[in-house]
Amino acid sequence: MIIALVGKGGVGKSTISSQLIRALSKRDVTLAVDADPNSNLCDKLGMEVTGTIGGLRNEIVAHPDMVPAGVSKQDYISTHIRQIMTETKDIDLLVMGRPEGEGCYCFTNDVLKNCFNDLIPRYRYAVIDNEAGMEHLSRRVLPRADVILFVSDPTKVGVRTAARLSELADEVHIESDKRILIINNVFGDISEQLMDEARSHGFDDVFVMPHDDFISRAAMEGDVIEVPSDTPFGKAMSELINIIEG
Repeated sequence: MIIALVGKGGVGKSTISSQLIRALSKRDVTLAVDADPNSNLCDKLGMEVTGTIGGLRNEIVAHPDMVPAGVSKQDYISTHIRQIMTETKDIDLLVMGRPEGEGCYCFTNDVLKNCFNDLIPRYRYAVIDNEAGMEHLSRRVLPRADVILFVSDPTKVGVRTAARLSELADEVHIESDKRILIINNVFGDISEQLMDEARSHGFDDVFVMPHDDFISRAAMEGDVIEVPSDTPFGKAMSELINIIEG
């Protein structure tokens, strides 16, 4: 099952991604992909990054003789992808990282696409935390997802932004079985006006993720956040997974 998270910056994609990955990894080894050049998923998972696609690309550019004759840079990176992945008993983490130089993101996106094609079929779950916006979907780095989670803050502007991202996915022909709008960090009860707005955009489901003081306190104390299952956020995450798996 491929689960992709998208949304504008600052809406909590990485927090939701990390908790979703933690929960799914209790069921089976889960592939976590940090597809944001400004990587911070690793921090929220408490995992040490051993390498990135961008970093390996930069190393090849600086030392081109490390690639055997007759082998393309892209093929070389694809065959060495396991060396730059961070692996634990339950989670395998692949980080895009920040490449350097002209045309670097196009190249790195192509490598990431090849990695998706090679790696994803090996896992029961793959969770992809995308950068703000729809860069990877618009470039068709990820041509399909079983579930796309569009994350929004609890505002009409945020919901409409998420709806535009869903429209963009249609325009570039991204296949998905289910699209869920997550309205994140909601204090108390959500207004009927905002729910009406959310339901008007054709999402398969609208899910409200409550504000949780535990997350706010944990974020102030450090990057690693493991939310207990009995907190408001933890309970909501269990409900979200039930909706995702249908």
